[in-house]
Order: sequence, then structure tokens, then C-alpha cells
Amino acid sequence: MQHLKKMKIRILFLLFLLALVYSCQEKSDYISDCECAKIDLKKGIEVTDNLDRFRVTFPNENWEPDIHTDELGNGIVGAVLDGNSFKSFGVTELTKAENWMNKKEQQTDIESKYNVVESGLAKINGKESLWNLVDFKNDSIPSLTLYITTEHPTENLFYTLNLSVSKDKYGKKELCELENIMQTFRTN
Repeated sequence: MQHLKKMKIRILFLLFLLALVYSCQEKSDYISDCECAKIDLKKGIEVTDNLDRFRVTFPNENWEPDIHTDELGNGIVGAVLDGNSFKSFGVTELTKAENWMNKKEQQTDIESKYNVVESGLAKINGKESLWNLVDFKNDSIPSLTLYITTEHPTENLFYTLNLSVSKDKYGKKELCELENIMQTFRTN
């Protein structure tokens, strides 16, 4: 009798642990068939660009965010390196071209230039934005990159947010774990 009671307690404890592990998993906002435990950004570091027009939160100082304003645009990029493997996140701000394409034209243009694995629409900073998961197979270090293109709410500017992981060590699960960095993007 006592043995049966102990077994029931162990089974209940095991079920509790399984429920706890499962409840910590979140479905990816972008990548299909991917669940993960997303990184906690509550203790992250908020970084503002040089022109004080946008800000993002990096997980910690190990990402070593670099703020730049140059011919490539106004931006912030940070990365964590582990040998030849990496995780990186960046935002670049650019002025829209005079012949700014609509979302359908933009998507067609992106798909003609890159190996797009998945794509869709997301809300970033309150704006409907294009996202694309791109598989870079020909780079020196093959990578998966989640791109989001979003427009400034009032100015003639757009932003490219990109979250990348090297495929030699990481993959979709690691992108899923980090994708909430994208949601920290805010225009000032």
C-alpha cells in the first residue's frame, strides 16, 4: 500500500515537471513548427542610435552593441561569437527611395535575390511589416537570418531588422529563442 502511494506521488511529480517544461515553451512568431523558451530581456541593455531616432534591447553586454552612422546608414549591430559560430542582431535605418515599392513588390524583389525559406507579415512598432527567413548557404559561414522591413510611422524612413545565427552550431530553435529582440525595436 505504501509503495503504491509513493509511486502515485512520483507519477504526479513527473507530470508536474513535464507540464512545467512544456509551459516554458513558446511558439515562434515567425518560424513554422518551432517552439522554444524565449530569452528574457528584462535585464537586457537598451541601446539608442546616434541620431536618437530608434532603440532596441540586447540580451546583455556580451553582445557588444556597436552604434554607427555611415554610408551604410544609421544603425546598431551586436553579436556574440563562439569560435566561428555567431548570433547577431542589427538594425539599419535608411531613407526611402523615391520609387518606394509596395509590400507585394518588395516581397517579389526579396525572393528574386535571396533564398527565402519562409515569409509573412508581422506588427513591429505598430506597423504591418514584411518578414523573411533567409538561408545563406554560400557565405563563408552559412547562416539563417530573420529579416524584418518596417517603415517609420511618420518620417520618410525605413528600417531593416536582422537576426542571424550561424548554421554550423545553431538553427531555427536559436532564432526562435532570440526573436523577441525584434519586438523591442521602437522609434523615438
